[in-house]
Amino acid sequence: MFTHTLLSTFSFLVIAAAAAPVDESWVQPRDSPVHELFYKRAPNPSDPNFASNYPAPGSTPPTDSLPQAWTDKLKTINLPDVQPSSPNNGYPTYADGETPYDQKICSFTYQCTTDEDLYNPPSGVLALSFDDGPGDASPDLYSFLATNNISTAATHFMIGGNIVYNPTGMQAAVDAGGLIGVHTWSHQYTTTLSNEGVLGELGWTMQIISDLNGGRIPKYWRPPYGDVDNRVRAIAKGVFGLETVVWNTDSADWAIGSDARYTHDSVVSQVNQWLSGNKTNGLLLLEHEIQQTEVDVFKAIFPSIGSNGWTIKNVADAWGMDWYVNSGKTNTEAITTMSVGASTLAVTNQTTSQQSSTSASASASVSTTSGSASTTSAQVASSTSTSSATAAAAANSGSSSSASSTLMIPGFSLAGLGFLTALFLQV
Repeated sequence: MFTHTLLSTFSFLVIAAAAAPVDESWVQPRDSPVHELFYKRAPNPSDPNFASNYPAPGSTPPTDSLPQAWTDKLKTINLPDVQPSSPNNGYPTYADGETPYDQKICSFTYQCTTDEDLYNPPSGVLALSFDDGPGDASPDLYSFLATNNISTAATHFMIGGNIVYNPTGMQAAVDAGGLIGVHTWSHQYTTTLSNEGVLGELGWTMQIISDLNGGRIPKYWRPPYGDVDNRVRAIAKGVFGLETVVWNTDSADWAIGSDARYTHDSVVSQVNQWLSGNKTNGLLLLEHEIQQTEVDVFKAIFPSIGSNGWTIKNVADAWGMDWYVNSGKTNTEAITTMSVGASTLAVTNQTTSQQSSTSASASASVSTTSGSASTTSAQVASSTSTSSATAAAAANSGSSSSASSTLMIPGFSLAGLGFLTALFLQV
């Protein structure tokens, strides 16, 4: 059961607080190698024991599940003096009356962004993203994206626990050519977690995505509920090299069925108004793929995206950045050599049987970006971790409904790269 609090009803998020500059002392440069934190391995998702490679879904991975390389890396970065917050009905509070929207804390829940956050896409660009997958509604979404030749223009921020339950669902998104990002392991309010809790939520989600995507290490993450502050940003960027992606427009698709004020028609109508408006700032639209009602919203607004002249891109292409930490564009490019400090580690490549069928052509009504390359993956060594996955009760958008195969998580959010190869450990 999750509680949601609307920042504003169907409002375009115009950030009132000035962008807080990031203290560069606790982040690493964008071009610093990070894949050292992760061993390249390939657990077989068809293996009945596949889940035993990972912590149990549905809760923050325990501290004793954290590979030493992750905790060692955490000790090397300078964290800002920000303590974990306390939950407060969706509005985390901080000790000693600290102001959550000042430059020290800069909580996105309180409409504060930093210069490093990916927030406003370029003019005329709609950065397409879907949270919470893979889920029961994901196949319908992927089919629709493929039919309209925009699979490569979609970013899928996935929950690690949901991937454990449905690894083939994530692989379907990869095969279609979608960009895969991190939405944490169990969809917690990350600012309320300890440093080690944040480490587990991010690291294990990166690990399972890398395992099922040819060793490609995610470069982007979106905080559940938009709950992120400078401490969490520092861990994400300083340890794992993750770029923080928020949003500037909330579709509120997640509220359909749980809040009588939000219906399919009202949500679609509001989003269409945004699409027909000014394109000076691009749109980074918060959408989801866990419920069929959410996917139906995107299918309904899609014609307006093209008719209003928006160019659809995934998050990486919208900002002209690489898709993954150790690979460039698409899910098929070779994994590149990464340097660690003064040394260089060669990543051995091998052809994989997994063929990624990317949608390279733009649809008649919408501009997209795409690419192609030979399918390769990093040579991997299979290994196992600690706890086995256990069934978890599902909750979606504040309801208590359950699903047998998917951890249903509500999608609404309030609102330096290190040597990453070593962070994804063989354990």
